[in-house]
Amino acid sequence: MIRPLLLSAAIAVSLSGCARIAESSLNPFNWFGSSTADAATTAPAEIRPLVPEGRRVQVVEGRQLVQNIATLRIDRAPGGAIVHSIGIAATQGYFNAQLVLASIENGVMTLDFRAEVPAGFQAVGSERSRQISAAYTLTTQELAGISTVRVQGAQNARSARR
Repeated sequence: MIRPLLLSAAIAVSLSGCARIAESSLNPFNWFGSSTADAATTAPAEIRPLVPEGRRVQVVEGRQLVQNIATLRIDRAPGGAIVHSIGIAATQGYFNAQLVLASIENGVMTLDFRAEVPAGFQAVGSERSRQISAAYTLTTQELAGISTVRVQGAQNARSARR
């Protein structure tokens, strides 16, 4: 009989301590406190843009023209066409290749085949190891005024007519 009485007393004492732990900083539910209502902030009368209206973005092209243009192919696509070209770089390691719009004059669209030059030592290697591929998409609206697409490199250019 004494055993159950002692066990009940121990449980009662330990449960009374739980009330203290519930309000202490040891309880993770109390770390941030309860939420309170704040007054609504009003929007400023004038919202200034991050970039001023008259500012023009100027992009400086740091990539070089690839040495030669090996192939040029124009494939039909839903809603336009895809201009696909393979260029041959001067050395291995050229990267970030892109066909960049140079001009559109008298129905001739001229694209520059540009790529970034690798830093450091550059091995020449075989012609196949220096090939780079890039593509340019055209919409049907852009194709309406174009009869010839010309892709140019540093030493040659290729063109395709429709």
